[in-house]
Amino acid sequence: MNCPHCKFSGPRMDLHAHLVNAHGEAIKIYVDKQLGKLVYEMTCPLCSDSVKQPLKKSAAVLGEYHREIRMVAFDLLLYHLQEKHEGD
Repeated sequence: MNCPHCKFSGPRMDLHAHLVNAHGEAIKIYVDKQLGKLVYEMTCPLCSDSVKQPLKKSAAVLGEYHREIRMVAFDLLLYHLQEKHEGD
């Protein structure tokens, strides 16, 4: 699989690790004032489809879970890439 952010290419598991380590900033984690909840948001760099998901964690413990949140978000991005952009 190919990284949608750079020229990295490798098996899905390696791409997942690469995304978390090299492109973590692509996952936005913040408190949504309208929802009053902590959310993560990501946008597919190939088609601009976006996902915004509320989290059950409080903002006070956010720092402890940045990596785990990004791992889950990038997993969803990989499913999206396989489903919508296979062969792009």
